[in-house]
Amino acid sequence: MTQAHLDARRRQIIEAATEAFTERGFAGTSMADIVRATGLSTGAVYRYFPSKEHLVLAVVAGRDGQQEAGGFPSESAAELLGRLIGYVTPPEGTGHARLVSLIWGDAAVTPHLATVARERHDALQRHLTSVLDARRMPGRECGPEPEDSGAVAQVALASLIGYAALVATDTPVDTDGFLRALGRMVTGGYEPATGPTRTQEAPPA
Repeated sequence: MTQAHLDARRRQIIEAATEAFTERGFAGTSMADIVRATGLSTGAVYRYFPSKEHLVLAVVAGRDGQQEAGGFPSESAAELLGRLIGYVTPPEGTGHARLVSLIWGDAAVTPHLATVARERHDALQRHLTSVLDARRMPGRECGPEPEDSGAVAQVALASLIGYAALVATDTPVDTDGFLRALGRMVTGGYEPATGPTRTQEAPPA
């Protein structure tokens, strides 16, 4: 089998597991459930993932806002926030919002899961911080002070995790108002907020 075939099969299993986890939660999903969802043999699934724990970690590792091609795209802070919130905005993003909430909820009591979630989140926070720092131009106030960029990025991403939790529990939320307020906080009002961006499924905060 070619590497492309192997990679495609691995993605197929991860996608099936992601859907199962979203519907039933991590604890409520068995490897048998995932095998049935893939349509593959038990041996084929275990060849790629020897346990449910390995599958959970694979799902978590791909949920940090990076594109499939690798790395973060070139974008403004407003565009980045619009893209991230688009992943968890209902109705299309409801399932992803549930997954985000599952990840952080389980990470609170599962150390190895917390390690992976934190590493991916830290990468996204560093990226947003660098985007905010790049907005600082000589003689022009257009973003937070450099020493505040990390804290602003942390608050913004924590807000998106909270937004996902609201969506996951069907709590009414003003998406446009939320994004406007978040955009003003992050950019100091100098960069207009960007509405939720609908893109192909990609790894939110």
